[in-house]
Amino acid sequence: MLWLIIVLIGLIAGLYYIYRTAVLKKGVRYFVSALIMRNNHWYEKEGRKQLVPSGQRSQEAPSTFWQEGSECTLTATDDVLLHARVFDQCAKTWVICLHGYRSSGQVDCQDAAERLWQAGHNVLVPDLRGHGQSEGLQIGLGWLDRLDLILWIEKLVEKDAQCQIFLYGQGMGAATVLLASGEVLPIQVRGLIADSSYTSIYSLIRANLPRLSGLPVKRFLRMANRYSKQLVGYPFLQISVTRQLGSNHLPVLFLHGSEDPFVSAEETDTLMEATAGEKKRVIFPKMGHLQAVTESPEYWPTILQFIQATE
Repeated sequence: MLWLIIVLIGLIAGLYYIYRTAVLKKGVRYFVSALIMRNNHWYEKEGRKQLVPSGQRSQEAPSTFWQEGSECTLTATDDVLLHARVFDQCAKTWVICLHGYRSSGQVDCQDAAERLWQAGHNVLVPDLRGHGQSEGLQIGLGWLDRLDLILWIEKLVEKDAQCQIFLYGQGMGAATVLLASGEVLPIQVRGLIADSSYTSIYSLIRANLPRLSGLPVKRFLRMANRYSKQLVGYPFLQISVTRQLGSNHLPVLFLHGSEDPFVSAEETDTLMEATAGEKKRVIFPKMGHLQAVTESPEYWPTILQFIQATE
């Protein structure tokens, strides 16, 4: 009789494990697709409200300054057509501004472009793949975008080999800038400005999954790594900003809000340790995710001083 009870308990446990695995696998596919597929129904209906801070990234109409820019395109190595806005006043310095996750160059960076222009710099504002006017069904999370960014850099160098280039990014755009720093960049690139970058996709999921789902984080990450490789051709584990920064020797200005609920300001500590180049960190007290961009009076003077000192 005892052995029968043991067998039944084992059978029930096995069935429960199979059930839980099936539920987890479904959850992984659901959330990974929501994370990286451009036209995802969950994100449009629910995800935007949970992942975008209240009051941020409203779909603003183009400013008068933005409308004065010109359109520019290039084709990525996988034939995705990418779009950007160009503001060229024949200055020697260019700043490439990269927007955040599921936003666009116009929404996140039109004010940045105007401020940098007024400071005397040329500005290029791309729409990352899967965003804005750029093509692409999948969001690159910085990994594919780092190679697209290098193409934009090369386009500027072809135009003027004597130029100086600074890379500025917000959120996922910041991660893109830092991921690109691990590649061989043209000598015209002089400095990097990263506002609220994550250290890896793993850290981002680990921090945010508990408030979006009750799925077990460790098993989710293992399965998400395998599924992302099937879906987009590379595993999430490969997207490591800290690993790429280990090859960087360019000066970096790290910016972060102290009360960021999406990407902890402690991530910046790890990024600071990872880079081999000169570095400076500015934490904005009582500021949430990218809130300092519009609400801190020290934000833009800090960036402009960094560019001036590094030119």
